[in-house]
Order: sequence, then C-alpha cells, then structure tokens
Amino acid sequence: MLSPDARTVATDILRPPAGFALDHALITTYSLDLDVILALPLAVMAQSDKSVEELLADPMLTLEALREAGQRLDIFVDEASIAVPHTNRALYAMLEDCVHPMRAVNGGAFHPKIWLVRFRGEDGTLLLRVAVLSRNLTYDRSWDMALVSEATPGRENNFEPSAALGELIRALPGMAIHGLGDATGQRIAEMAGQFEATRFPGPDKVKKPIYFEALGTHEGTAEPWYPWEIGNELLAIAPFVNRTGLKQLVERSAGPRTLISRRQALDDLPEAALEDWDEVLVLSDAAIDEAEDGIAGGSDLHAKLIALERKNRITWYLGSANVTAAAYTGRNVEVLASIIGPREAGGKAGGFAIADFRESGFPNLCEPYRRGEHTAEDSAVTAAKNRLDKAREALVRGDFAVSCEPAGEQWGWTVAGEAELPGGVSIRVWPVSLNESQSQSFEPSLTWSLPMSRLTAFAAFRLGVDADVDDVTFVLKLPVTGMPEGRVAQVLRSLIDSPEKFIRFLRALLGGLDGMVEWAGNGDGAGWQGDWGPGLDGETLLDDLLRAAARDPARLEPVRRLIGDLRSTPEGREIVPDQLFAIWQIIDEAVGHKSTK
Repeated sequence: MLSPDARTVATDILRPPAGFALDHALITTYSLDLDVILALPLAVMAQSDKSVEELLADPMLTLEALREAGQRLDIFVDEASIAVPHTNRALYAMLEDCVHPMRAVNGGAFHPKIWLVRFRGEDGTLLLRVAVLSRNLTYDRSWDMALVSEATPGRENNFEPSAALGELIRALPGMAIHGLGDATGQRIAEMAGQFEATRFPGPDKVKKPIYFEALGTHEGTAEPWYPWEIGNELLAIAPFVNRTGLKQLVERSAGPRTLISRRQALDDLPEAALEDWDEVLVLSDAAIDEAEDGIAGGSDLHAKLIALERKNRITWYLGSANVTAAAYTGRNVEVLASIIGPREAGGKAGGFAIADFRESGFPNLCEPYRRGEHTAEDSAVTAAKNRLDKAREALVRGDFAVSCEPAGEQWGWTVAGEAELPGGVSIRVWPVSLNESQSQSFEPSLTWSLPMSRLTAFAAFRLGVDADVDDVTFVLKLPVTGMPEGRVAQVLRSLIDSPEKFIRFLRALLGGLDGMVEWAGNGDGAGWQGDWGPGLDGETLLDDLLRAAARDPARLEPVRRLIGDLRSTPEGREIVPDQLFAIWQIIDEAVGHKSTK
C-alpha cells in the first residue's frame, strides 16, 4: 500500500471497463491547464499512453475525441486558477461548455479534487467510479496520491458514508459564477442521487465502506475538522501546513508523531510549531529531480494524507485538504475520504499499518528536515507581491465580459469591464486563441480582430511590477455575447481545409478508434499540413460507407456530425462537394437518417 512504485495515470480513472463506455464525469480541481483537458478525452478514446504534447500534435484527432467524450465531461475549477496555455489553439473553443469557474462560498479557495465517473454498459447497466485525489488537472509532476473505488449504484437513500458526495455535487451549481445550464443541472442532480446511495468499497482488508466528507460547501465557518477519534501514532503528509492545522492534529494523538511536508512550508513556521512532532521529514533533492522528468510544472511533495492508529485499527484520511486552518474550518471547499482497517503489519507494503508505510519505500525518498537560515523578505518585494495579489483579486472579482461583433470578413472580439486596481502594476490581456505577442495593455475596453474560428470565452492576463518578483499569469472564462452559431464549423474548416484532407480524415473515422489511432500514428494527421496524397478522383468511399452501415451503423454518427458541420458554410461545401455528398446521402438515408444541404 502507498508504494511509490505503484503509479496511476490520471486518464486511467476515465478509462471504462470492458463492455462499458464513459457516460459522464464530474471533475473538480483547484487549478487547470487547458491542454490537459484537451488531451483527456483523446487519451480515453485512443487508450493512449502518449504524452500530452504527442496527443495534441494531431488537432483533428483531438477534435473528434472532444466531440465524442468532451461532451461527457463537466470540469469545475477555482475561478482564478486556470493557467495560461502553453500554446494558442482554436480547439479551446470546444472546451468552453464543459469548464465551469467556481467561487468558494466562504471566501477561500475552491480546492476539492474528486472525479465522479459514470459508465454505461451495452445492456444499460451503470457502474460508478469515484476517485479522491490530491492532484490537480495540470502538468504538475509532484508526488500525489489517489484513492479509486467503483461499484454498481446502490438503492439506499442517502447512504451515510457516501452522503457527502451528494452534498458536494448539489452544492456545485451555487458556486458556479456563470451558472449552469438546465441540462447540466439535471445531470448533476441525477448523479448526486446515484453517488450518495452507493457503497464504495475500500482496499483489501477493509471491511467498512469508504466514508466521505465535504468541507466548506455551506456559508458560515463550521466547527474545525478533526480526525474522528483520539489515537496513538500519527502520520501526516501535506505540502502546506500552518500552526493552527498542526495543533489540531497534535490534540488528537498521544504520539509518536511523524510529519512530512515541503521545506519552504516548514521554514515559514515558528520553531515552536514543530516541538510536538517526533520526526519531521522533507523530500530529498533526488526525489524532486525524479519527479521533474523534463516536464514543466511543480515537482515537490503534493500528497495529502493523515494516518492515525488506535489499539488494533488504523484510520487513513486522504483528499485535498492541507494541514491548515483554511482547509479545516471550511473557508476552502475540500473533500476527504477515510478508510478504517486492521492495524496489522503485513511485510513490505503488504499491510495496513503505519509500519507498512515505512517499509513501502516512500520514506526512502525523504530526509530529516533541518531548518534553513531564515532571512526576512525585502520590504519592497513584499509590497510588490501584495500589489500583484490585489490586482489579481480585483480582476477576478471584476465585472468583465466578452462581446463578439462581425467586422467585415473578421470579427471584433472585445473584452470590457472595470476593476479597482492598485497602482504600479502593468497588465497585459489577450484571447487564449492568440499568441501572447498579440496582447494589449489593459484598458476598460480592448478589441482584437479575429477570424471566427479564434473567438473564445477565455481571456489571458499577465500582471507585472517593477521589482524582482515573478509575473502573475492566469486565465478567466468570461460571459460572452454575440458568439456566432457557426463557430464550430469554422474551427473544423480551419483544420480540414481541402477535400483531400477531408477524405483521409473520413476514412479514419470509418475505421473507428483503431482507424483514428492508426491514421495519426502513420503521420497522416500529424501537424495536418503535410502531403495528403491523391485527390478525390483516386478515392472510392462507397464500399467503406456501405461496410460501416451494415456492420456498425453507430460508426456513422461522427461522420454525420462532421459532414453536417462542414456543409453548413459555403466554404465547407467546397470541402465536401456535391458529388461526395450525394454518395453520403444514399448511405445515410439507408440507415434511417435524412441528410440536408
């Protein structure tokens, strides 16, 4: 248990068991990289172990994956914690409906990290999977933890161990700053009832179901969270700690006590805050270097775990909460899961006790904490950071919106709003579908001239000060007016801009997932700008279409959507010419549909 060699890829959580398909997933996260959720549906559909960048090198494959699986995702993220993408992509337009910025009801952070996934079998049977994580949806390669369990839906109304899942799900619409559509609200209500009635089993040797807790879902400061009972030996792991949070844990244990945290977090504590801890550890430099693995993003400890032993049993608490007052008093929105098992050692990583954790290999990645030399931060640097924080908060809470208006062959994309900003802060703004080189200095109203395929609800911000302080960057999803209905078709046309490209992409679609993956792997889709081979005169699709219609009519659905979108514009009708469309109409009508245009 908790062996550092047992690693789980986040996309595995969305991967359906044999005989099932992804029906819908609710994912909560504190921070978010847009590129990561571009790749999520693709990795699930293609069963791919490729890196994010390899997956995104083929935007057309990503596009169909987004249309197939992206519509089955709802992602809830703290409103100020969407990262500026690594590159501009027209495909971000496909994400807007499934990304929901959230605001914690008590002024803290929207910080839960839980995936609630529903699968549907070929016979209509449902399977529910829940994953409680310490990980965000980012490129971060830090040391994290995940607890994953699945079960068929239960029938017990408001089953107590799972009741907090329903509580959290039902609280989501009230925290969504732009509100949620009726369809999303209905889906949320349905999944809340299903998850709160289900008994989710724990790991081996655990007889009791997993018990879930949701913190900060209601207005008002709640009684501080504590472990349920007073125990003896205590293990606490968290990247961020403060004196209040540590004290609350110390009061629930008689000792010995072990704490594993980040070096900087421990250096920031008063020395007296660690007096009651028998052992204090940090990750070694070698473990941090291993986590980096050449990937951008953090690479330190990010796992959050508490283990408390009492007589012959042990309780493990896992989830999103750091050992801080903001987490434990409900200022932040958090999710915790607890599992109770026998306190019995079982050899190396084979038991359930803290002793087994010590044998798992993870402590070998750590070293004793030695307090660094504390140097007071320069007052000018502190003041500069405060100005950046105030400017960020003002922009996040400001009344900003995007409007789109036709302007000849282009569109005017305008972001407008007001905020009370501190002096001495430079602010640059740009739509995420463009490079930062096309950003503009902040004004109450800024306009860019964009093609329809680059219109977006995501606006990027860079904040800087004249001091030795890193810039602050983030993305806001803003309310939009005037967004044209044909934008998706324009995105398609920007990627499939010739009959030849369409033919090859269509053949890949007809091959299903295997065909799409083979098409991408052969280089036909990579970069989408290369040699696409012979034209329409050398292609015969009728046999392929007839074969798909006879063997698996459902495989024609993505083809139907693709042709419909492309044929909705004059330019698209050049990509799908009348001769080819006539062939498609014959097949489509034969399986009971009627194509138009």
